[in-house]
Amino acid sequence: MHLHQLKYFVSVVKTGSITKAAKHCFISQPSISQQISKLEENIGKKLFTKIDGKLVLTKPGNILYEQAVKILTSVDDAKRYIRDADSNKGGEVRIGILPTLAPFILPNALQALSEKYTDVAILIREEISESLIAAAQQGELDILIESLPFNKKNLDIEPLFSDPFYLAVHKSHPLASSKEIHLNSLEGMPFILLEDIHCMTRQIEQFCFSEQFVPKVVFQASQISTIELLIESNYGVSILPAIATIQKDTDSQIRYVKLVSENQPPKREIVLATVKDRYFSPAAKYFIDTIKKRYQQIKLV
Repeated sequence: MHLHQLKYFVSVVKTGSITKAAKHCFISQPSISQQISKLEENIGKKLFTKIDGKLVLTKPGNILYEQAVKILTSVDDAKRYIRDADSNKGGEVRIGILPTLAPFILPNALQALSEKYTDVAILIREEISESLIAAAQQGELDILIESLPFNKKNLDIEPLFSDPFYLAVHKSHPLASSKEIHLNSLEGMPFILLEDIHCMTRQIEQFCFSEQFVPKVVFQASQISTIELLIESNYGVSILPAIATIQKDTDSQIRYVKLVSENQPPKREIVLATVKDRYFSPAAKYFIDTIKKRYQQIKLV
């Protein structure tokens, strides 16, 4: 069994296709097929079966995949550790963060990191929660800034802050001067929400369901910034996280009204997740410390 065979095997699993894996690994399709066959001969078990034309892992294949990811991750860690030992550049930082958090957290944190390590290598993935968790558990990311709940397998979790939800309206809206509002007062108002793929949308929907309120959704956006632009155009109202308000100008066209509830207060819990037993470069450790110092003390109200 060779490392390159494990690498090809893991790539086939991740891409779901020998053709895609061959492109990803920059080798020919026959070559990668041959290496998978040799791996199966070495183990004495079939690693894949085909169901409806799709490659599916067998039970031995599942066992090997879990161990192969660990082996390749350990080798990668060793390479990074040795490389960083001969350098004062800080090494590499591999970060995953939700799109509903990235614009508000990353700029200051990355600026501090770049000032400390001017030649640091930074990899950032801004994706939905499910994709980030999978990438971390497959060894592609080391640090996640996430919103609970999610699959915590192989991850160490530290709480950062609670992020309350607010009603966001145009400053000319009749509710703009209100100090707090209940959802039952918003019946029939046009709502702008994020697309359903975002975990924040599911959290908002769960809150609305608990309040027996069905928002009249007239538009779904992919970014919070788009929602803000539409509110500024007086297109509708929305429910946004408190963190979106911390860098707003005093002349902002948007006003935020506290949402009250007879049940659980509407909010999300933001955490810092790191992959267990991974090597963290000096720059990665500094980034983690920076995030914890800034956000474990922050209070969003």
